[in-house]
Amino acid sequence: MKRILTILAACILLLASLACAKAPAAEPETAPAVTVPETLELSLTLPLGARDDVARTLPAYTDGFSAKDDVPLRFSVVSGDPGVAEGMLAANGTLYVIAHGVGETKLTVTAKTASGEQNAATVSVKVRDARRTLVLIVLGVLCVTLLVLLGRPAAKKPAPEEPASSEEAPDPVVIFEESEEPNDNPERS
Repeated sequence: MKRILTILAACILLLASLACAKAPAAEPETAPAVTVPETLELSLTLPLGARDDVARTLPAYTDGFSAKDDVPLRFSVVSGDPGVAEGMLAANGTLYVIAHGVGETKLTVTAKTASGEQNAATVSVKVRDARRTLVLIVLGVLCVTLLVLLGRPAAKKPAPEEPASSEEAPDPVVIFEESEEPNDNPERS
């Protein structure tokens, strides 16, 4: 029995030393040929009146992209759902995000070098409808008004009566005495 425990302990120590052994160092990752800006999140609201498209301007958006050795870049924009929103890039690097309908989508802006190296950045777009917000507000006000008008106050419970004691107190007795002194001040009496 002692021999089995000794062998088991030796195996555990051997496995622990193998697990703690240093793993070979991984090669450092090379920097990408094209660096991109971080993901951007936008929220747009479609107006109440005219149902025209809503646009948001992101000036100099492409300035966040850079390539090794300052190689010129070509840009393209693709929308995940063009029915919700789409993007357009101007020559000066301005990104126009145009909302068409309610929902969420992602715009992917890809930067490509002449040699074919590329990288992409995303812009998350959430489009809301102002009419829906207005309907929710009106419904809330209507519910509160109905509760105020139709609500009844809670019925009050009667106060519990004190139990009658077994010994009843005698009625107080009042005695009037007449004095023989004249009353000079009739108001005080």
